[in-house]
Amino acid sequence: MGGKMNQKILTVYENFQNVSLSIFFDELILFINRYHYEFTKYVSKDYLEAMEKFEAKYFILGHSDNNFEIGISYYRNLIEQGLDKENICRQVSLLIWDLSGYMIDEICPICHDSNLRLASSIGREKLIKFCDECLSTEIDGKFVQTDEEILPANRDQVNSYLREQAL
Repeated sequence: MGGKMNQKILTVYENFQNVSLSIFFDELILFINRYHYEFTKYVSKDYLEAMEKFEAKYFILGHSDNNFEIGISYYRNLIEQGLDKENICRQVSLLIWDLSGYMIDEICPICHDSNLRLASSIGREKLIKFCDECLSTEIDGKFVQTDEEILPANRDQVNSYLREQAL
């Protein structure tokens, strides 16, 4: 079981408040950095290196259809039941994606089950539309298969996209 790691993430989860997503997000990033070695076993190197540098101020947090209060309560319950280190790492990584991935008002044209999120290539050179449900990836207006790691789009990328859409 996770032991000390479980207790640390429980403390982070217990401090969750919807009104202070920035503080919560930064605490999750500190947790990832504290348990870097464990995360290297379960999260891709590129994504982990990028996540470890994330700061709340660089993202528009909580812009999705996720109910974080219910989600965090569910995650806490799993931890209290004795979640292992692998699943803690996956859970925290997913939570960071859910918090920082900006959801747009465009339904996925492939699965029609979810709105698309704005994402980015690791080097931040490409803006990507991504579906959490079917994993469809749209780059430059074309749906493509890609093995490339993607990150949540940052605040500047989202604002640039929104400005373009308003024209």
